[in-house]
Amino acid sequence: MKNFIITALLVAATSVGALAQNNKPVNHGFWVAESNTENRSTQTIRFYNDDAKLIYEVAIYGKLDVRKKKNQEALTELCNKLHERRDYAANIDSARLVTAALNVKQ
Repeated sequence: MKNFIITALLVAATSVGALAQNNKPVNHGFWVAESNTENRSTQTIRFYNDDAKLIYEVAIYGKLDVRKKKNQEALTELCNKLHERRDYAANIDSARLVTAALNVKQ
């Protein structure tokens, strides 16, 4: 009986820990990075809403590795901000938007 109680407590403790780690923030929209085949240092990043309509587009004249997790997270966070405040993109300088979020040199 003692072993059963200990096993039940261990199972309950691990299942609670597993549930706590599954909480992911809700992402709105998505982004697409496009590279130029002639000029590899030029990339275009487009942000779309949930209906696949273009919200914002910016060209980056520098190297940006979108395979890195920190860059992907920064772009996703930026996409969420653009989705929340649609007038945000219209009121700022397009060159500073992505460079500020990703620390990219222009």
